[in-house]
Amino acid sequence: MAETVENLIEQSISDCVAFTEFMLQYNKTEDTLYCFFEGFEDRTYYSVRIDTLTSTSKYNDYICGGKDKVLAIHKLIKDNPYYRDAKTGFFVDSDFDNTPVPSDVYVTPTYSIENLYCCQDAFEKVLISEFKMKKGSKDFILCIDNFINLQNRFNSETLILNSWLACQADYRNENRISTRLKIDKKLKTCFEKIVLPDLSSVRPIPEIQSKDQLQVIFDDSPVVNDTCLSDKIAIFRTINQTERFRGKFHLRFLESYFCRLQSIFGMPESPFENKYSCSLRFEYPTICSNLSQYAITTTCLKEYLRNIG
Repeated sequence: MAETVENLIEQSISDCVAFTEFMLQYNKTEDTLYCFFEGFEDRTYYSVRIDTLTSTSKYNDYICGGKDKVLAIHKLIKDNPYYRDAKTGFFVDSDFDNTPVPSDVYVTPTYSIENLYCCQDAFEKVLISEFKMKKGSKDFILCIDNFINLQNRFNSETLILNSWLACQADYRNENRISTRLKIDKKLKTCFEKIVLPDLSSVRPIPEIQSKDQLQVIFDDSPVVNDTCLSDKIAIFRTINQTERFRGKFHLRFLESYFCRLQSIFGMPESPFENKYSCSLRFEYPTICSNLSQYAITTTCLKEYLRNIG
């Protein structure tokens, strides 16, 4: 049933649908901000920030179904004399893509908005507000150190995968082709329960540790050159991996960590001095909406919203 719903959503969102909705709703006489997002998770993150950081009296938003489609709609609007002066905002993820975009399009400084949920600052906010931990306490410091340690181990497990996906992005850009790897579908079970129950480590993922393994998983993808992959791995060892690795992978880790954290407080072998409760349900489909208020709001986003609103 879930896959059927996902397929219907994919079929219903396209650049034509979103642009048609915009044309039907556009009114030159109203002070309305029209915002265009890649996907539904973006609406969850951006909407509250648009309400807070812009002065416009009203805003409408549209789900375009991908980065390319947001940029296509941007061109449709800016090339049309009737619409080009509309108050608009366009929001895309950086991804593994170095292709320039128009200056009035907002690009995340991280791989995607999901990374903004998974950094240390956001994690600390959840501990304080939802788990009622006291900032600076022994348990708080222990939890932060443990989270960072496990996140670094998770990054090590996904280094080759992220590097390979970045090579695929380079190939698409260099050859000007559009391919759909269906990453989340192909790796659906790869990150399940990735954090061990006692928070001691992350589960090894041996099935994604070589190019040959990834070519089997993504059997219809272009073949990645060995030199290109090794060069990319070398570069990716030096970057801020929590910011620059694929955000949806990090979100899977975050979900698993919080679930384990909720459970461990009732265990005799808990490493924490005190018990803490949290009423939130940490589930991947709803984690972005549940934790939106704790995600980081970047300085560049604040500036962008103040300029367009």
